[in-house]
Amino acid sequence: MNHGFGTWAVMMIAMMAPAEAPSVLRLTRGRTAFLLGFAAPWIAFSLAAAALQLKLHEAGLLDHESGALTNPWLAAALLIAAAALQFTPLKRACRETQPQGSLAGGARAAALSMASCGALMLVPFASGMSLWPMALVTALLFAERVAPRQWPVSSLAGALLAGAGAWLTLQGA
Repeated sequence: MNHGFGTWAVMMIAMMAPAEAPSVLRLTRGRTAFLLGFAAPWIAFSLAAAALQLKLHEAGLLDHESGALTNPWLAAALLIAAAALQFTPLKRACRETQPQGSLAGGARAAALSMASCGALMLVPFASGMSLWPMALVTALLFAERVAPRQWPVSSLAGALLAGAGAWLTLQGA
């Protein structure tokens, strides 16, 4: 299964737009500029993800049917890296950032989002390029934005990702 840049770009926007929607709706001005500024870095991320996918495919590390990593150790490392980011101050900062309605404000929000969520966006390499893992990541990102601050959404997600990584590690042993 070969997904190119277009697929990654649509996937990134589809996964990040719902998460950012509550913040965008709070803006009284500059929504369009913010959205353009937010989308551009994620489009660039998509280009990098498509290039990584091509390299992994060429190296024989991706399953042709599912698009998942064939090496359970690599898949586990990816899930554990995504889990670790869920517990960082960066994740909390991303969750609490109030967007500025401008092109630069959108780009800043995307950069912070990418730093704290970028590993989550690569979870399809571990799980396969199917709808369910992507839908779960989208739901997680949305829940992180709308849940009351005292709810440990990121920590619970981190624990689940770490558990999935540990399970894959046991599968690879």
